Amino acid sequence: MIRFFLNFALIFFLASCSSGAPRKRALGAAAAAPTLELASPQRGAKVKNGERLTVSYLRSDAEYDSVVAYLDGWRAACMADTAAEVEVELAAKTLGVKQLRVAAFSEGREVAAARVSITLLAPSAPKKYGYTVVNAYPHDEHAYTQGLQVYRGVLYEGTGVYGQSSVRKVGLKSGEVLQQQMLPDRYFGEGICVLNGLLYQLTWREQTCLVYDLETLEQQAALPYSGEGWGLTTDGVHLIMSNGSNAITFMSPHDFVARKRIEVYTDRGAVGQLNELELIGGELWANVYGSDNIVRIDTASGAVTGVVNMQNLLPGNLRSRNTDVLNGIAYDEETGQIFVTGKNWKRLFEVIIDD
Repeated sequence: MIRFFLNFALIFFLASCSSGAPRKRALGAAAAAPTLELASPQRGAKVKNGERLTVSYLRSDAEYDSVVAYLDGWRAACMADTAAEVEVELAAKTLGVKQLRVAAFSEGREVAAARVSITLLAPSAPKKYGYTVVNAYPHDEHAYTQGLQVYRGVLYEGTGVYGQSSVRKVGLKSGEVLQQQMLPDRYFGEGICVLNGLLYQLTWREQTCLVYDLETLEQQAALPYSGEGWGLTTDGVHLIMSNGSNAITFMSPHDFVARKRIEVYTDRGAVGQLNELELIGGELWANVYGSDNIVRIDTASGAVTGVVNMQNLLPGNLRSRNTDVLNGIAYDEETGQIFVTGKNWKRLFEVIIDD
């Protein structure tokens, strides 16, 4: 029956949706007031991207030429008026809440419409990964790590807490602070990244991105933005920013204006509390604040493709009452090494990811 509907819809797509040729009513026929009500999907329905979604509607006795389903403004399917049901293949570029709008046409014009919001999820469950520690290096246990990056063999670190926030160069293997710039007390330092000879650092609630000369760590600029700042990385063109939600925003490094936004989902729902970020092999890695998990995110769609469980990374004998959560991912593009640490941790770990 569904195949019949699809074939019927295709015929009408060619005869009505594409040509726009109106169907003439018989002279003297009474026209019912057109109405349209969606029977499915229900408001708030969650559907995996790539699956087929059944769209059906209820209506009055009004006669339509055709009915068209739009997903976020794009025509997704066209059905004959008599069918009242069609399967829409979901192939959205990004995930999250989308608007499904169904419009009825008669004599070449729209006469009725209904809409509903649905949530597109990742098409499949994320792959699960473990880890193996390769090396462990000293790390300043007083560093409330918010951002971490390796650039040309040097470890750059941004730390937080009002009155203690800093940006610093650190000896990767020694843990020694080689150079440091303290932030004014009004700032709570957050994520960092290096791009085009500059070091960028977010602030938590101060809505300001601080820009430093990479060599001297002297502040060069302060770029405003809206909302909270958490994690920061770069794809070589944009600054990629998290704000503690499930949203990732791609910002212009020149004026910190948003250029693109994705929302992060698994096949089950949104993944919030996204914190420190790192781009590794074209894939966005993010600490999930308060957990031992690092999620691996497709930068085009927002789908979580993998989850790295870093449980028990810091041994119990290296913990103290000040030890806080896992936070900090650094990738050395030249060597392929991955480093992770946490807030007030005594160690920086070099790890490899197990399949």
